[in-house]
This record gives sequence, structure tokens and C-alpha cells, in this order.
Amino acid sequence: MKPSLSIVAMLLLLGAAVFCAQRWGRETGRAACAAQVLDVQAVLRRQSQALDTMREEGARRSARVRQALATAQTGQADAQAAAARILALQPAGGACLAAEALIASEMP
Repeated sequence: MKPSLSIVAMLLLLGAAVFCAQRWGRETGRAACAAQVLDVQAVLRRQSQALDTMREEGARRSARVRQALATAQTGQADAQAAAARILALQPAGGACLAAEALIASEMP
């Protein structure tokens, strides 16, 4: 028993419809995937820029901290030198007189 020509034609049309639907689905899926990839790339670019900005700010803050530390160390060395000068003058008339003399000598 041979299938009728109309049944064969309907089966061919059904197969063509399924093939087209699969192809359309793949193309739609690819387009959606490409759009998601572009969105993710944009997010990564923004995050990378934010990270670069944070790194630059961290470097600036680190430089300021290093400068403040160097200034503090210089101040500490100056204070130690002044204390040494006061102690060196102490036998001449006591610590108070030595401090007064040192202060007077360093005032403009």
C-alpha cells in the first residue's frame, strides 16, 4: 500500500516547517547569546575602569601616607636632636635654664 501523494506532500511540508523552526531557533539563540556577551563585556569594562580608579586612588593615598610618615620621622629626629641639645646644656644651670637658652637661641 502506497501512501497517497497528499500525505507525502504534507509530510514534506511538516519536515520543512520543522527544519525552518529549528534553524530560526538556532539563529535566535545565537543572537540572544551575542547580546548577552556584549552586555557582559560592557559590565566587565565598567568594573575594570572602577578597579583602575580604585588602584589610582590607593596609589595616591599611599604616596600621601609615605610623605606624612617621612615628615613625622623628620620631626621626631628634630625633637630628639633638640632634646640632646637640652641635655647637653643641662650641667651649666639645670634643665629649665638649658631649655630656655635653647628656645631663645632658636627664636627669630
